[in-house]
Amino acid sequence: MQVRRRQFLSAMGAAVCCSALPIRQLQASPPLRMLVGFAPGGAADLVARALADGMRASGYTLIVENKAGAGGRIAVDSLLAAGGNGNTVLFTPSTNLTLYPHLYKDLRYTPADFTPLGTASQFDFGFAVGAHSPAKTLQEFLALAQKDPRMAVYGTPGAGTVMHFLGVMLANASKVPLTPIPYKGGSLALTDTVGGILPALITTLPNLIPMHKAGKIRILAMTGSAPSSALPDVPTFATAGYPSLTLAEYFTLIGNKTLPADQAQALARAVTDAVRSPAFAKIMQQQFFDPKVTTPDALKQQMEREDAFWGRVVKDSGYTPEA
Repeated sequence: MQVRRRQFLSAMGAAVCCSALPIRQLQASPPLRMLVGFAPGGAADLVARALADGMRASGYTLIVENKAGAGGRIAVDSLLAAGGNGNTVLFTPSTNLTLYPHLYKDLRYTPADFTPLGTASQFDFGFAVGAHSPAKTLQEFLALAQKDPRMAVYGTPGAGTVMHFLGVMLANASKVPLTPIPYKGGSLALTDTVGGILPALITTLPNLIPMHKAGKIRILAMTGSAPSSALPDVPTFATAGYPSLTLAEYFTLIGNKTLPADQAQALARAVTDAVRSPAFAKIMQQQFFDPKVTTPDALKQQMEREDAFWGRVVKDSGYTPEA
């Protein structure tokens, strides 16, 4: 009888313990595939994994699958191919959904083909020169570029990227002819700028900040609506006289448009909770990203505005992709 009593008390204790757990943990969702269209170790992959870890507190297990290639378009196609079973979501920069459809006519999607679930972080872009450059301001760089076509060159992480079109917009606004040089990734362009091979580059601000702080490059302007807390002395493009170059990029989580409404709402709440967590904020701060909470409805409207904006930019540029 004594043994049975101990067993009963032990079982009761376990039951009480389990009943104290949050219901959302007891009813954890099955694993979800989180597609990321870029290689492991990059910025998108880092933020995606931080978000996936943060969503565990809401009972979700997300398995990150890197589907690198074609600037992220392979991952978008993989989401569409997954159908509406709700087991697959996509983590992507918003412009993969709002810019690319205006560039690649063979794409099978528009922003309306997805269910926005929320944003994880936002980041700006920066225009930088090497430490060797005589240009100390954006105006000085443009003056040099006007006089010498060899100086009127800027590198980008690839043709048809946001950074490519930022250069086109700057050339149009300043009336200074500028020549983009596409690289296969921002790190290669950054290396050539540091080495003096490339006069300037435009890429994501988080990629530029460490080299700027080390004195190896000089950021002349950034696309944010306000100066970055990490770069209080770097002016925005608006401050430098080019307000049309004020924009930010967002990392978003989306599902297929057929994602059930109740599942979409639950995922959206989990994204918000993860992004608001101190652990997520700490990781973003270390990488110079800003956590960004956006409701699905607000994100949908934002994507619609961006879709119209990039449609105008691409049309005005006359750019046609090679493939």
